[in-house]
Amino acid sequence: MTLSEQTQYLQKLINTDDLNKLQNIGEIYQELIDCITEHNRRYYLQNAPIISDFEYDQLFNFLKRIESEFPQLITSNSPTQALIWQVSEWFEKADHKTPLLSLENSYNTEDLKEFDERIQKALTKEWVYKYFYIVEPKYDGLSVELIYKDGKFKQAITRGDGYVWDDITTNVKMIDNIPKILNQNLKLLRVRWEIMMPKSVLKEINEQRELDWLDPFSNTRNAAAGSIKLLDSGEVKKRKLVCFVYDLLEAEDENWNTIEPDLKDLWFSQVDLSFGKQTIWWIQEICTRSETRAELDQLDYDFDGLVIKLQENKPTKVELTNEEKNQTLFPVEWETAEKTVSLRKILWSTQHHPRRAIAYKFPAQQASTQILSVDFQVGRTGIITPVANLQPVQLSGVEISRVSLHNFDFINEKDIKLHDFVWIQRSGEVIPYITSVIKERRSWVEEKISAPLFCPACNSPIINIEIHYYCTNPECPAQIKEKLIHFCSKEAMDIQWVGDAIVDILMQQHLIHSVADIYKLSDIQTQIFLKKIPWIWEKMLYEIAQQLEESKHKELWRKLNALGIPNIWKKTAQDIEKFLQQKWAKNLTEIEEILTNEELMLQIDWIWEKTIIALKEFFANKQVKAMLEKLEWLGMNFSVSSFWTEGEGSYVWSSQDSSSQAPQNDNKAFSITWTFQFSREMIKSEMEKNGFIFHEQPKKDTDFLLCGEKAWSKREKAETLGIKIYDSREEIVKVFPFLWNLKIEEKKPDNQKPNQPSQMSLF
Repeated sequence: MTLSEQTQYLQKLINTDDLNKLQNIGEIYQELIDCITEHNRRYYLQNAPIISDFEYDQLFNFLKRIESEFPQLITSNSPTQALIWQVSEWFEKADHKTPLLSLENSYNTEDLKEFDERIQKALTKEWVYKYFYIVEPKYDGLSVELIYKDGKFKQAITRGDGYVWDDITTNVKMIDNIPKILNQNLKLLRVRWEIMMPKSVLKEINEQRELDWLDPFSNTRNAAAGSIKLLDSGEVKKRKLVCFVYDLLEAEDENWNTIEPDLKDLWFSQVDLSFGKQTIWWIQEICTRSETRAELDQLDYDFDGLVIKLQENKPTKVELTNEEKNQTLFPVEWETAEKTVSLRKILWSTQHHPRRAIAYKFPAQQASTQILSVDFQVGRTGIITPVANLQPVQLSGVEISRVSLHNFDFINEKDIKLHDFVWIQRSGEVIPYITSVIKERRSWVEEKISAPLFCPACNSPIINIEIHYYCTNPECPAQIKEKLIHFCSKEAMDIQWVGDAIVDILMQQHLIHSVADIYKLSDIQTQIFLKKIPWIWEKMLYEIAQQLEESKHKELWRKLNALGIPNIWKKTAQDIEKFLQQKWAKNLTEIEEILTNEELMLQIDWIWEKTIIALKEFFANKQVKAMLEKLEWLGMNFSVSSFWTEGEGSYVWSSQDSSSQAPQNDNKAFSITWTFQFSREMIKSEMEKNGFIFHEQPKKDTDFLLCGEKAWSKREKAETLGIKIYDSREEIVKVFPFLWNLKIEEKKPDNQKPNQPSQMSLF
């Protein structure tokens, strides 16, 4: 019996009212111990859980219940009696001041080229034309943040979800190559490290574990992750872990000035590949040549790729062309001025990864399997996606039974046929991907995979546009269902409770035919019908109706994302909203005019030709126009100048278009730098509510800068451009009195989620 089968069997027994009715309770008890122990091993040692925390707690509570009613069964190897891989709960929780982001991954030189093109586009807008990359190994270990105060090591925090995780300071002190005292007098230093176990140490440990009849560690990463969370710090020291630094998070000198020291100057351990600074062309060569992988394989550590980082600029003289010198953007004295152009600040980060770096992943582990059949799925934009059903196969600890074939160009390029044996790998250790066909295993029973002539969901004709096939029916039930689910999703309108089940019921009863029809859930007739469904209760319907009403007044980016426009996702929608704020679009007509204007849209970073074409086609569609008109008729507000204000016991809708709310500021633009007593996002939001336009970086058309404590390069840039600077609390509150009512963020308790601050009164 597999672990999954064993778990499902035990879960069926959890809700048994009378345990005395269970036959062979002793065998069930031992089965439960084995199951929980294995789940602990997968979670704490392998970092590969297959059940949720809630399901684990159910099993653990079931074990305690059995021991309570049958104390004679209790054994010393029970997880309730001994700590069997349950080390994490003994560590205190700690917050990350700066989120520890992931990296964007690449798997070929084309990805690297596209990355460089995005970098070039962004830097050129800031008049930066010369830049280089550096190459570092991608460590395959456990990511941690180390904090030094007054030159001494104070704290170590695992990465976790990027915001909050375990304080492992005591165990990290056992790692010999981590300096406990810095060679420079810094007030504060926060750096990111990777904890690793040498391959030679893993070999020694596994040999001993086999002698002790213990399971060996599967790889150095799992061994390092399991070792650093042991309860016995002395045992941690025996594991001979090492730590390598690779990113600076924050540094302040003895006078509390923000600085960017070279990590090598601090005597921190690093693996130097000695490639120096390079252009993207050399980077592509370095990543793909076999010598690079061979060089890393010779080291005593595991690496799963390379990290390509944009090298931060040092103070240099700004060199301008004659054409640039004639432009009013640059004062004459800049021709010889010393200036630091912070590329990190120009590019910033997405919510997932920094834009200044990318990881080139070495080819992942592969496995072979056979294509049993092919299904055709219909997406929310009508695209027909072929999906292969595979003979189930284990790959990187996961059973793979389905894999996307993407499109028919991909099928033809790989020469994939039905019943072929194929090599698959998991891109980024997540998404299954077919790398090639094993043609040597063909037996002449293989069949060509052809595009269907009719939609598998509605039987409407299918058309071919470039590499994709589309269902021609805008009322295709498969499309409508996917659009509705996306519309209600967390990163769109965030309407809870509305998922596959409710959408299926509404569609089966022909109650909804477009996205706008989702608001029928607020109708009395629809609610009366849904109350007849056993698992739908009145409170759920009330909450859905409330959320639907609130959704009409949510941020514009949510509405743009929810509409299901091709190539428009959360981050793109947020960038578009910021641009529309600058253009002060007040209604859907003005928004449509801007979004279909190619010249204007090209001014937005990360907007490409395909996105512009998709916007034009979207707003030209008659069904879309009818849907948008219906949404407006239902009360959907598409103005970017809309916002929420908090009333007594409820939320009240306000609009800056009303005469009482319209700010007399001539749409002035502002920027913010460094720290305040409260969140800069709160300042930004409040300023935008009052009609001001936010600039991430000070520009020639920025009107003023709100400057907090310990200001850095933005203030310097503002002074150079002659921008008005407000740098005292009294002055800011006097000029912008609406900021007086902001709230100070109180220190979050350990069990509180990030981005949900407790609050107390301010300024």
